[in-house]
Amino acid sequence: SPRLACLIRNRDVIGEEAVDRYLNGTISDLYDGMLMKDMDKAIDILKEKILEDKKIRVIGDYDIDGVMSTYILLESLRGLGCDVDMMIPNRITDGYGINEHLIEQAWQEGRDTIITCDNGIAAVTQIRKAKDLGMTVIVTDHHEVPFEDLEGGRKKILPPADAIVNPKQKACSYPFAGLCGAVVAMKVMEALYEKMAPEVDLVDKMLPFAGIATIGDVMDLQDENRILVKEGLQRLHHTTNLGLQELIRVNNLE
Repeated sequence: SPRLACLIRNRDVIGEEAVDRYLNGTISDLYDGMLMKDMDKAIDILKEKILEDKKIRVIGDYDIDGVMSTYILLESLRGLGCDVDMMIPNRITDGYGINEHLIEQAWQEGRDTIITCDNGIAAVTQIRKAKDLGMTVIVTDHHEVPFEDLEGGRKKILPPADAIVNPKQKACSYPFAGLCGAVVAMKVMEALYEKMAPEVDLVDKMLPFAGIATIGDVMDLQDENRILVKEGLQRLHHTTNLGLQELIRVNNLE
């Protein structure tokens, strides 16, 4: 209809192919997570840690995106037989994201590796402490990379992690940078499963959580996000997850 065509054009969706993807995009139209910078490093490290039975800790965040990111990493890694646990910072005592106390705690409890989700890109000092303790650190995040202004221009400041997966990094060839943290985490796990358990359709299982996080973190419903939300909502009708079933029930959304 002319009205729908007007709305689509106002959102800068131009050309038949883009319009068709906008209206009718499916899982097959999602981008390959291996295009993200450091994705190969991250999955090689994780595969090695799992095969060596190393203890991994996921450190997330207390908002909806952080909780969903944490769940996706935790559940997916456990599905591969990984010895993994998680920590979500306390909003009052810890504040946002990873801190030195959480790193010290993970180290004292024998955790070899830390994976951050929905945080970590700005944790330069904290991750340096983890590296000084001999730990391995993988950052998965979607926030802007911090920078400092110098005479010669702006300089990006990255933490000294072993791998950083964030589509907002410079030189990242992923075609869409507007993902939430949970989708970045899902992309990492999808790539890991393709290497270690290709028979499992992990994306199909995790899409409801990625979709909820995309909406809850108020990401733009453009490009890949539209597909993730649409497909995730469809799968909510058939979820076997007890937590989601109860949320649906108490909100009278059956």
